[in-house]
Amino acid sequence: MTAAFFAARIIAPSLLVTALFGAAPTFAADLLPLTAAQKTNLGIATVAAATQTAGPALTYPARVTLPPASVRVVAAAGAGLVTQLHVQAGDAVKRGAPLVTLSMPGLADAQNGLTQARLKSQLAASNAARDQKLFAEGLIAESRLRATQSEMQSARANLVAAQTTLSMLGAGKVSGSAITLTAPIAGVVIESAAGPGERVDAGMALVKVADLSKLALEIPLSTAQARQVAVGQAVTVADSPASGRVTALLPQLNASQSVLARASLVDPQKLLRPGQSVQVGLAGAQSAQGLAVPAAALVWKANLPYVFVETAKGFVPTPVKLVRQNASQAEVTGLAAGSRIAVKGVAALKAQWLGE
Repeated sequence: MTAAFFAARIIAPSLLVTALFGAAPTFAADLLPLTAAQKTNLGIATVAAATQTAGPALTYPARVTLPPASVRVVAAAGAGLVTQLHVQAGDAVKRGAPLVTLSMPGLADAQNGLTQARLKSQLAASNAARDQKLFAEGLIAESRLRATQSEMQSARANLVAAQTTLSMLGAGKVSGSAITLTAPIAGVVIESAAGPGERVDAGMALVKVADLSKLALEIPLSTAQARQVAVGQAVTVADSPASGRVTALLPQLNASQSVLARASLVDPQKLLRPGQSVQVGLAGAQSAQGLAVPAAALVWKANLPYVFVETAKGFVPTPVKLVRQNASQAEVTGLAAGSRIAVKGVAALKAQWLGE
């Protein structure tokens, strides 16, 4: 009795399909006859296929990113103490706006050295000009002129060295032993790494400023999807006027075994933010026969894709050519305009078709 019970449980689904369709051969049929009542009982639903003038855009998840070229880092050029932080994360700044003020003990010495070097260079240049005139009048020897010119060149070299020393301590507004570092570009402060009273070392990043008008997209794709994407392909963002184009396909897979596609992004309304998850559409190539269908409509036989096309007498399994596919959509060719295809109850139709 127990064995009979389990046997009944196992064959029940097949009996249900057979009962709804009637007796059928054990393998493929050109037509799967189906009444309206049977269609309702199996929960079969259909959608109409429409001819596209261009390949329909399939949607993929993506992430908004900041390209490296949009970010500038303001760093401490020497050891110092943060005395004032003029901005915080989220603040919009103009180019040249003050960001952070540092007290640097070596700054005053460097400034004094530059002043002394500039005065010596001016004096040496004046002496060289005077001796050049005296030599032309025959009042001094050539050796004296050469000595004066050598002193001028040496003074100029010392001036360049002093300027370099001061510039290495940071570019900004200098006042005594304090320097105020300024924004190199107009943008938004995205990171502030130090606060007033903190000591910093040379090379330490203090503030990051980003130009949020120049964003990008990262789109993870399967290897099969990546073969259907090319550099220059148009990209649109769902529920947004933002758009762009594919700029690169990374040659290596990432940790999740996906191919990363990068795209430029123009956001006229400035509503997108770095790190934001969005849905993007990748438009296909121009094709008068390309159709977008739900991925659930596809069935496979011997590694070939089919869809079930509805007719007046039932459903016909029809081979199609798969152009590209994502998790929810597929682009196919081989269907007539206006054809209605099954998108629900497909498993029952496949079972009857293959005699399972």
